[in-house]
Amino acid sequence: MDRVTILIVEDDKDLSGVMKDFLVNEGFIVEQVFTGTEAVARAKELKPTLVLLDIMLPGMEGIEVCRKIRTYSHCPILMISAKKSDSDKLLSLGIGADDYITKPFSFLELVGRVKSHLRRYMQFTNMSSGCEQQTGKRTFGKLTIIPESYLVKVEDREITFTSREFQLIDFLSSHPSQVFTKEQLMEAVWGYNEYLDENTIAVYVGRIRDKLEKENVTYIKTVWGVGYKWEM
Repeated sequence: MDRVTILIVEDDKDLSGVMKDFLVNEGFIVEQVFTGTEAVARAKELKPTLVLLDIMLPGMEGIEVCRKIRTYSHCPILMISAKKSDSDKLLSLGIGADDYITKPFSFLELVGRVKSHLRRYMQFTNMSSGCEQQTGKRTFGKLTIIPESYLVKVEDREITFTSREFQLIDFLSSHPSQVFTKEQLMEAVWGYNEYLDENTIAVYVGRIRDKLEKENVTYIKTVWGVGYKWEM
């Protein structure tokens, strides 16, 4: 894997230091900031390949930091928190985070998740910029999907999706009529399924459907007892 830059946003300097040591040992370039306000400015300047972002931060909470980073970057954002409630996890995923890691965690697990997200992100980026891209602009009735721009339009209206929502749309729409289990979708879109709850897929599909149905567009179908498919 090419050398990439990871931004750690964690106010616990001891924890941040250990995280950095593990990641540097894996060959990554790592930068650290310790407040939410610093994170927003530094992420925009640095353009990191991945962000590890604590939820509870001085200056600005991680949820708001994630929301702001998502206005200019599609890079993977992994939220880190001592909060274990499903509501916090769903809120994080809903505003654009790609994963949610609960403290205390194994540093080997952290490295594993980082590598998985980076592999998927780089694969998707390379596909979007490649000359032989197989998932180029696709049109389904009044719906248009443009992978290289992370863009979904209904007629002339753009629909806003998080990066992970878009990747799920992109994958399903590039395999029309093919049924995928939740496990297959987790592997294809997240790059792994070891740490994910299957309900995560249902949550993402539900949010995508809500946004599309507001435009009277319905393409993701549930195949009960199996999974989902993109039905033309």
